[in-house]
Amino acid sequence: MLPTDPNMAWPPAGAQPLDMATWRAWYSGNPAQLQANAAPPANRVARAFFWRRSRESLGAPRPKPIHVPLAAEIAQSSADLLFGDPPDLRITDNEKASERLDEIAQASGLGNTLLEAAELCAALSGVYLRVSWDTEIAGHPFLTAVNADHAAPEFTYGWLSAVTFWRELPAKDRGVWRHLERHEPGAILHGLYAGDATHLGKARELADHEATAGLEPVVTLPDGVPARLLVWYVPNVKPDRIEPTSPQGRADIQGAEDLLDGLDETYSSWVRDIRIGKARILVPHEALENPGKRGGGKWFDADREVFTELDGLDPKDMSLTVTEFQIRAADHAATAVELLERITSAAGYSPQTFGLRIEGRAESGTALRIRESKTAKTVARKQRYWAPAVEAACESLLAVDRALFGSGVEVSRPQLVWPEEQQTPQELAGTLELLRRAEAISIETAVRLAQPDLDEKELTAEVARIREESGTVVPSPLQEGLLA
Repeated sequence: MLPTDPNMAWPPAGAQPLDMATWRAWYSGNPAQLQANAAPPANRVARAFFWRRSRESLGAPRPKPIHVPLAAEIAQSSADLLFGDPPDLRITDNEKASERLDEIAQASGLGNTLLEAAELCAALSGVYLRVSWDTEIAGHPFLTAVNADHAAPEFTYGWLSAVTFWRELPAKDRGVWRHLERHEPGAILHGLYAGDATHLGKARELADHEATAGLEPVVTLPDGVPARLLVWYVPNVKPDRIEPTSPQGRADIQGAEDLLDGLDETYSSWVRDIRIGKARILVPHEALENPGKRGGGKWFDADREVFTELDGLDPKDMSLTVTEFQIRAADHAATAVELLERITSAAGYSPQTFGLRIEGRAESGTALRIRESKTAKTVARKQRYWAPAVEAACESLLAVDRALFGSGVEVSRPQLVWPEEQQTPQELAGTLELLRRAEAISIETAVRLAQPDLDEKELTAEVARIREESGTVVPSPLQEGLLA
């Protein structure tokens, strides 16, 4: 049921991982959020953080902090590694269901939804996949992603049993208006509340706000749709190192927040060196010129080529001093690279995934895979969390499509097939050569492996050409002119 206590704290205590605000701040890169939340709540030396010090300056002017959006880049790379290629959802025993699912996926942009959801998942420890529909905007159901920082979940034995999503609406007064959407097995409940920044407030009629005026308080799932949740939670990686018993998982950057802070401090120091290291000229007061206007300040023309000596002054007193500080570029660069490697490694990725430590390398695909094995294992780990949720969500898409949109298609559960890692042409050629030497593969099979896009007619012609060019075609003794 929806909450009824107007004094209830919102979001509810314990609804989200302890470090959620910190992960959100690093993902957003917003300076105000970083100054307030760069350090995790349990960090006892939070005041030592660079971003915290930039906020708590003692009245002295400080240089503008430079933020390196590495946390966002890690989340984006995680999504690209998982869903950079459109997902392959296969239904082998139900051709009509397979075709209809492909239609829904193309029309609703399912591939883009999963790509966006995967980025949020890596950034905020998890994401919710929700089956939605609106007959006025689409002739089919569609999948939507809900941020983990706008959800209050309930788990039973580690499985999602209910969840309440919320969004803040444009306020009609000085308070905070929220729309709550609660998902329970077989039903979806909607509520409207007017409170403040930390409390839910009083329940209002849905018609009191234009954003919720068209919603029903209770939406019962239609006949033909199993009476279960139409929401699935996908954890990024488990366990949460701060709360190991939590079923919500952890963000990729958990434990690396102080390293991210150090990276920003390193780049800020580097840019400060560049700023204060600019060449400057110190000139004596007598060398300054006055434009002759009352109240006009004196100035020095640095572009002037000819100067005349002033009477009565020693020429030594007119000397100009050039000041130029050293820019410690090499030191800063080395420190930044070390921090980058530490952060990406802590997130579960090989440095080569982010273009680090590849100078002068021209490695084979096998060597590259060995060097990127850590990334491959992390991706495989995440795939095991994603596959069951995506398959179940797509099955429910077909069920809702049949019940509400009259598709008439029998519902089947698809299988999410991840793309296999492809061999480079050099690796494939070497493999085929070894198999041919061992007489363990036919010419036809070798051609199938080397050119999988050929149809049967093209394949037969290619095999015939190879045999003819290699001289392996043996003429039949029955051909005319061969028998004496």
